[in-house]
Amino acid sequence: MSVGPRFLVEAGFIIAVAVVAGVAGLSTPWIVVSMAAALLIVAAVEIAMSRRRQPVAAERMPEPDQPSEPVVVPTPEPEQPRPQIAAVPEPEPEAVAIEPQPEPESDPETVVAFVPRNEEPREWNLWELERLARNTTGDVARDEERSYLLIYLREFAGADGTLPVDFDGLVREAFGDLLHAAAS
Repeated sequence: MSVGPRFLVEAGFIIAVAVVAGVAGLSTPWIVVSMAAALLIVAAVEIAMSRRRQPVAAERMPEPDQPSEPVVVPTPEPEQPRPQIAAVPEPEPEAVAIEPQPEPESDPETVVAFVPRNEEPREWNLWELERLARNTTGDVARDEERSYLLIYLREFAGADGTLPVDFDGLVREAFGDLLHAAAS
């Protein structure tokens, strides 16, 4: 299971609603009501997103209660032969000698580093992940998402910064491009 950016945005929205309601001084029942409303909004967005993808599949599949109609494929009509028109014969092209292109010399000094991919789940060091994220910038939204994720993961890291093996999939998904860049 992987946590996608949409999930993080939705979870952040629900948390933001709770924080704003608390800062606004609402009582506990109103905070619960506002969070429930935020949850309903998130659920409505998820339902709308899933229905946007469903019509494509629904158009192809027949309704289960209705028998499917046989598909009639029209047979193409046979081509009528075209009348022959006397054509002027084209002159034959002259033979042209083609000189072979010299093959480019291969560079024997080029060495491609082979980085073995270890797909087994492992423990990751949170402090190293933070260093990689801090030293590599690019996409602003992705960098911001990573910084929030790193703050969240601090809760689960040991004193030495080691994350449990359970977070391996999440780390590989969120920091995969940085991990591959650091390995090469």
